[in-house]
Amino acid sequence: MKEVSKLRFGLVVIIAVSLLSVTANNTFAQGQGSSKQEMKQLNKEANKTGAKAEEAADQLGRKVVFCILAAHTTGVGTAQELKDKFDALTDFPFGQFVAAVLLADRIDMSLNDIITKLVAGMSIGQITKEAGVNMGEVRSHFGEFRSELARSETNPPTKDCLSSTP
Repeated sequence: MKEVSKLRFGLVVIIAVSLLSVTANNTFAQGQGSSKQEMKQLNKEANKTGAKAEEAADQLGRKVVFCILAAHTTGVGTAQELKDKFDALTDFPFGQFVAAVLLADRIDMSLNDIITKLVAGMSIGQITKEAGVNMGEVRSHFGEFRSELARSETNPPTKDCLSSTP
């Protein structure tokens, strides 16, 4: 009788350990899938933000977009510094530059480092994941900036911050 109880107990332990292992593997796989999904969503938001920046630049001028960008980021650069940095780049899309500036505002990485990684083929999502930052927060920041660009297109700024005043 004792042997049967020991056998049942052993069998229950083996089944419990197996179930725990399967559950842990599924949870881990879901975590990877969701992080891939988050990266995909973030890249989509970055692309939409870049496209909106290009559209706003066509309508308002790049100088105005640099002014809006500088006003909505902290510690990344003034409008003139951002313009100079972009002008120094070769074959780098304006919209991707805007997304990189917005990302630099949210993660602990310099704009130069982000641009270097983008040129090397990394995506905004990969850079954000590597930095260990909440992708939802970065996505939200992109959405807020797109809304600001849309407001500016509807109600254009009356002053260009890069124009010198007499």
